[in-house]
Amino acid sequence: PLFQREGEVGLECAANPRADPGAPISWAPVDPVRGAIAVNIGDMLMRWSDDMLFSNLHRVRMPRREEGPPRSRYSLALFLQADKGMLVQGSKRKHPAVTAGDYILSRIRSNYAASHVISPQKQPETQQQQQ
Repeated sequence: PLFQREGEVGLECAANPRADPGAPISWAPVDPVRGAIAVNIGDMLMRWSDDMLFSNLHRVRMPRREEGPPRSRYSLALFLQADKGMLVQGSKRKHPAVTAGDYILSRIRSNYAASHVISPQKQPETQQQQQ
């Protein structure tokens, strides 16, 4: 997120598990700071930096009772990517060169890989009944 209003808490970040394999995931609050922005580092920038910058995990939790009555929160996601023909390779060449377009397509394919898709015939019985 690039914008948070003071008093609107709930954004939390955790270190990328690849930064310290085996370490437990620990969520830390990212509270609004006047005049500051919070930027999540994505996987493409991590690759482009030769893993000097780690992409992070992030979430927005529900308000806690001690934080007062729930108020409306607004979230606007903004994703910036390199031009699809731009070569993504860090100066140390830790990872093979790939165009930004090919990298994004590979990430989309990994999200929708056949092994992760549940076909209608294999859905749990309760899901079939809801459809």
